[in-house]
Amino acid sequence: MKDATRRLVLSAAFAGFAVAVGYALAQFPNIELVTAIIFLSGYVLGWRNGALIGLVAEGIYSAFNPYGMPPLPVLLAQMLGMCLAGIAGGQVRGFLTTINKKSKPIVLGLTGFAITLVYDFLTTLATAVVLGLGQSSLWGLFAYGSVFYALHLVSNVLIFALVLPVLLRSLPANRFSHEPNAIENPLTSSAPCD
Repeated sequence: MKDATRRLVLSAAFAGFAVAVGYALAQFPNIELVTAIIFLSGYVLGWRNGALIGLVAEGIYSAFNPYGMPPLPVLLAQMLGMCLAGIAGGQVRGFLTTINKKSKPIVLGLTGFAITLVYDFLTTLATAVVLGLGQSSLWGLFAYGSVFYALHLVSNVLIFALVLPVLLRSLPANRFSHEPNAIENPLTSSAPCD
């Protein structure tokens, strides 16, 4: 399989998996695996592909959400947030290869916290724009959603700190990426793709 085809197939698989898992867990508010899957796509395929996968997967999931499509500003904020998750996967990859095994869950947990915090902040700002809220009302909106934010933050920190280290051990970093910090790149060798 040629490089471009292999990357396209893997990108589609990551995006499709993120959307399918998003729908499967839609009944559980603010407990999701989409962020981790998109982060993982950036880790495996590089930050550029991770960004695109985040945009596409979140765009599809949100546009065809079982609870209805969000207003355009919220949709764009959701897509931007997941785009940043894919970028983070590619950017953190290089750093993760330089630290010891015991530090990885901490770094991943903090990364999950940061990505989730930015995502929730962006979507709350977009909601405030849709509702036409001023600055004083914005803080009330943040307070109103604080329980949901806390649940989202805690669940993603646990997923990033406990589940991702196990998955990352089974995946060679940068395997399909031509970006810096390459560890292994079978696309330039004769090794078959697993």
